[in-house]
Amino acid sequence: MGLWAGWPSWALTKRPEADTPAEWLSREDHSWAVASFDLANLMSAWPASLLAEHAGRKGCLLAVGVGLVASFGLLYAPSRWAVFAARSLAGVCKSVAYATVPGFMAEISADQARGRLNVIVVLSDSLGMLVSLSVGPRIKYAVMNGLSLVIGLAFLAAVIRVPETPHYLLSKSRLDDARKALRWYRPRSTTIDNNRRLNQITLAVRDDMRDPGTYHELFTDDGNRAAVLLVAGACFAQRAGGIGCVLAYSTTTMPTHGPVRPGDVAIMFAVVRLACSVAVVPLIDVYGRRPLLVGSHLVLAVITAAYALCLLYIEDRPDNWGPSVCVILFSVAYSMGAGIVPGALVGEMFPANVKSRAVTVVSFVSSLGSFIINKAYLPVSDAFGVHVMFFVFCVVNAAWTILAYVFLFETKGMSLSAIQDHLDDYNSTSSSDNEDEGKLPSPNAHL
Repeated sequence: MGLWAGWPSWALTKRPEADTPAEWLSREDHSWAVASFDLANLMSAWPASLLAEHAGRKGCLLAVGVGLVASFGLLYAPSRWAVFAARSLAGVCKSVAYATVPGFMAEISADQARGRLNVIVVLSDSLGMLVSLSVGPRIKYAVMNGLSLVIGLAFLAAVIRVPETPHYLLSKSRLDDARKALRWYRPRSTTIDNNRRLNQITLAVRDDMRDPGTYHELFTDDGNRAAVLLVAGACFAQRAGGIGCVLAYSTTTMPTHGPVRPGDVAIMFAVVRLACSVAVVPLIDVYGRRPLLVGSHLVLAVITAAYALCLLYIEDRPDNWGPSVCVILFSVAYSMGAGIVPGALVGEMFPANVKSRAVTVVSFVSSLGSFIINKAYLPVSDAFGVHVMFFVFCVVNAAWTILAYVFLFETKGMSLSAIQDHLDDYNSTSSSDNEDEGKLPSPNAHL
């Protein structure tokens, strides 16, 4: 998915030569080439959740592998429609991955290492972007597509070995398969430890699946509703805060007469993101999710405002380092919180019986934000100036900074069942409020 995220930045600006998108895509097509990824992501959110529920984690990962291989294969057709189709198929793959990977990572990891393990997803995404942005501009278009296709095939071959998660197997009453899967995921644990862990998972799944989850329950249960609002807000701010536009359009809308070429800035963006993603691995389970998320969006608000001011007042100066510096600082701030925490929250916040439905809602909201921002970027920038869009990013980041500081609670070191117990305090608080309005809520009954 990182290869696809970085694709517009190099492929849409590659010199017009035989069989490159510059030969058959107009500027209006550029915005659709970027936004079709998000539009397909938006429209496939609900089908992806159904697939996650019925095909399991492994089945979804296999579907993602097949879809990615097919999407890179479509790029060999010299047509604007082939580009749109390939980006759309990749967007569907993103929906399936979004509905699967966070829960998959949360279910196979130990509680104390869950945050660090989720960072692996970000590291892989960052590595894909780095390869795309650094290698793509320097080799032939067809060769880069072939390299991407080979990576997709390698992923597909690797996933075949991976067993289904014990949580999913137990939700389908496949106890023996769950025991074998747990032994595969924890080969160094003793039989006693694995049996104890299996009993804990069984109780948690049984508790979550006692009542079949519905969309009605998702929004009428106070704890579920709170989780949806928090996670949807985090994912919406992550997508609408500017990351997609900075990555996809930095090579086409950054000042070209500055001291650094836009293409080199894009590469530095990917390098810095990868380095910061490595650095943040121990931090997410040491300092927690909430401080990293709040601090990250606060800094992003300042950086996007500074970028807008640089473009507004000193864009024409040849020694204007402002945009280049802001893009690099954006990469640092994003990687240290906004880029990693929402994925961890998706895997942690929802009980098993409504997880697929919750992920559908969250994916729809975040994809909608991403589509609106990415599609509007070029038309708004051409009509009013690039700085206007960066002021919009500033507002999004600043608003979420305040909301996350006020409402988000810390999940560091908590088991998945303990997180649900914390969210369930909303139900008891609502009941006590109805019975006795004069009593103050419990100290544990707030976010």
